[in-house]
Amino acid sequence: MQGKEKWNSNYASCTVSQQMQLFKLPSIPIPQHLRLAMQQIWMPDVFRFSGKCDNYVKCIESLFQLKKIESQNYLAILKICLYLEQYVLDLEIARHKLTDHNIQKSKDLKECFIISLSSLNDNNSVIMPDDEVTLYEAVTKRAVLAKVVVVAGNDVTIKLCNPYDAAMLKHMKFDINFQSQHWPMRCCHYALMVTSHHKWIPVMYPELKPGYTYLEYDIDDWINPNISENKEQKQAVRSILNKTAHPAPYIIFGPPGTGKTATLVESICQILIQQPTTYILVCTGSNAAADEITKRLIKYVPQNIIYRMYAPSRAWSTVDKKIQPCANFVNNSTIFLAKDILLLKRIVITTLVTSIRLIGLSFRENHFSYVFIDEASQATEPEMLIPLTITSNLNEINSAKFQAQIVIAGDPYQLGPVVHCKEIKHLYGISMLERLMKDCSPYKKQSGKYNPNYITKLLKNYRTHESIFHISNKEFYENELKSCGGDDTRMALDWSELPNKNFPMIFQEVLGHEERCSNMSVFNKAEVLVVVKYVNMLVGTKFGKRTLTQEDIGIITPFKQQQLEIIYQLAMIRKERIAVGTVETFQGQERPVIILSTVRSQIFNHNGVEHIGFLSNAKRFNVAMTRAKALMIIIGNPHVISTNKYWRLLWEYCREHGSYIPFARCPLKPRILAQLISNDELRLSDNASNVKKLSVTVNLGKTKNENKVTRTLDNVLVRTMKDLTL
Repeated sequence: MQGKEKWNSNYASCTVSQQMQLFKLPSIPIPQHLRLAMQQIWMPDVFRFSGKCDNYVKCIESLFQLKKIESQNYLAILKICLYLEQYVLDLEIARHKLTDHNIQKSKDLKECFIISLSSLNDNNSVIMPDDEVTLYEAVTKRAVLAKVVVVAGNDVTIKLCNPYDAAMLKHMKFDINFQSQHWPMRCCHYALMVTSHHKWIPVMYPELKPGYTYLEYDIDDWINPNISENKEQKQAVRSILNKTAHPAPYIIFGPPGTGKTATLVESICQILIQQPTTYILVCTGSNAAADEITKRLIKYVPQNIIYRMYAPSRAWSTVDKKIQPCANFVNNSTIFLAKDILLLKRIVITTLVTSIRLIGLSFRENHFSYVFIDEASQATEPEMLIPLTITSNLNEINSAKFQAQIVIAGDPYQLGPVVHCKEIKHLYGISMLERLMKDCSPYKKQSGKYNPNYITKLLKNYRTHESIFHISNKEFYENELKSCGGDDTRMALDWSELPNKNFPMIFQEVLGHEERCSNMSVFNKAEVLVVVKYVNMLVGTKFGKRTLTQEDIGIITPFKQQQLEIIYQLAMIRKERIAVGTVETFQGQERPVIILSTVRSQIFNHNGVEHIGFLSNAKRFNVAMTRAKALMIIIGNPHVISTNKYWRLLWEYCREHGSYIPFARCPLKPRILAQLISNDELRLSDNASNVKKLSVTVNLGKTKNENKVTRTLDNVLVRTMKDLTL
């Protein structure tokens, strides 16, 4: 039997009459002498406190040299890391201070205003909803207080604490300060406290259980018939269903395109069927991932037993219509269900940080039998602990035994957590999933195999043509991945522009110049031209029976300024629907065609070692090389980027298969190519008379199936290319 018929659900839709009490977390100020030590380390020319904080200084400096976090210092190290991260985050936020700045009234949100911040990073904004904003009127210095409502791209939407202040905001300029409320960090501090209280360290550092594991549950009927053909997926689902790792976490090691999310969804469905009194908590690092799991589940599970819980900052209009029936909204506003109603929901889906809202309900200790955490490789250790606090009552005395089965899914070879304090990245930037696989024996290979009671590595790649993921497979996944893609992974073969018609990759050499703009981000004009040329060659082209659209193409570049340059030039040729982003933006996404602009044309030397900056990062390389389904085009200077091992292997691989195109055969017009080769200065017409004004809509959505968040770049100055027609 398949589909929703499996659930004879008696759960009625609920009308919300009351909401739960919101759980309030205290602010966690940095201890005074620890803050003094940080000031002395980060600003020694400004602060010098002789003797007052020497021990703290030594402690922090020794932390910088520590190789890994051991079980005996787990809580102490993570606590200090949180304080360090908070301090550096405050320094970064202070850099966004504005002077004599205009603000605009929001067209979409009532009683809201927009502050444009060109210094914000789309992928990693340090300003978040609920942060405080103080606007000082430039002349009188009168203060107006506000709170951040939405952060989208470079726009920060704020709402005034006193609506009557709105009248004075028109036509005035302000000095603007931002102050973080550190909500995620407060959640993390609370999670560490609960972990300490319940003595959960053995769960975080598990040891191998001796003896035979009895499997109580078997599966004869698979919800997703495709999983019945996949040995590894079936193994993972059976182990999760039978809690073979408990109380230790169970790991689904899911390399790109191997069906990690499908395995999670199948596991949840089988638990619901075979354990009818079980409740499940599903958490992810991002709303996009939580939405994807929700949309897949509602294909098989009645919507009224699913509760998709968003944070208060989420707008109703941005929630996918398929998800809206099970989202926590009433009259277009977020609400948090009262306990008696929430008990009717067998699946709660939310983000790691938002899950803290459930604390206020004081569930019984064994309410959630399973906690699933997706995107586990992108979360810090304390963030991973947040949903675990929901499974135990802080008031209970004997709660050392961990009740729920934790299931964590991710890939340790993809990009890890974002860490602002670079000095502790080697500690705080290692996810729980990566640490468990590196340091704990149950998750290490024995005799060349993982222990299926604790971990399953998914091996069948359904996403990508085998030639495209060859280098990643060899260098990161022990050459174990098997190509199982359908016709959509082979549709680019025989494309007229492929040097090798049986090899869907192009390595296009471009010997351009690397430049820095005022914000120190890097761009390469020559590569921009070549990217746009390939876009023109691709859009409208037939790959088999499929005609390529703009939505089929993704453009990845590691640098924000290069991203903007490409967006501007695509807007000139009305190709603004093509997704352009950094590697971080594209993690978790896929496109039939990916164009990668590497930008780098300089080699750096640090302590006698040559490198190419953060392009040397192995995880960044792996993410970039595993986004394409059918065609991968790499644009860059191979003589520079091959300084790095992985880029060198890629270049050699493309040369071996005849897909390397030297710069002299670049598909630009001969005159432009000659100008580039002669190293003449390349100008994209920056004369005022040549500047066009355009309104460009840039898609910031994660996937084309999700609700897409868009922002409008009004009156963007886009440089024309009068003399550089492609």
